[in-house]
Amino acid sequence: MKVITYFFLASCFLLFSCNDKVERPAPILKKNVESKTYPGEVPKPANRSNKDLPPPEVVATQRAQALAILNHRLKNDSDSYEIVESGVWEYQFVHSGSMSKPGEYDGVWIDFKDDHTYTYGTKSTQQGSGKYNYHFERGEVLLVDNDSTKKPQEWTVKAQGDVMIMVGTSTYNDNHTQQKLINRPEGYSWD
Repeated sequence: MKVITYFFLASCFLLFSCNDKVERPAPILKKNVESKTYPGEVPKPANRSNKDLPPPEVVATQRAQALAILNHRLKNDSDSYEIVESGVWEYQFVHSGSMSKPGEYDGVWIDFKDDHTYTYGTKSTQQGSGKYNYHFERGEVLLVDNDSTKKPQEWTVKAQGDVMIMVGTSTYNDNHTQQKLINRPEGYSWD
């Protein structure tokens, strides 16, 4: 009986001493990441940089994937939804590690059209355009800019009345960003 007890204690000692020498991966720490892109690559305030954008070859691969998904969705469900396409959406706040300052996005807008295209810009100046699809069942919008240097984006949309919250998904690494937009009626004056 003593032999079994000694064997058990020796096994436990070896087991615990070996575990101390096992290399464990370093804990994953969340970085305070600033978003570098917004729907339609809307203009960013001067304090935002582009240093963390993906390399061009990654953007090209992501765009090819996103365009295939977009074209498939448009072929199988060409419906447009008023939840995103009614009026022009003006950014109010963007949270990406920290909250934007009040007024920082005044006049920055995105306009979803019923033909699955969108435009974006600042005040009365259009700065770009692209194609999108709103997937009603998942409540997600996929955006692919016409500028081939810009990565695609996917956002979960939560809308109530004249307010829309867009929460980035991990598909194209937008999951650290949330945005609040308010609806401006057609013909709204930015001046």
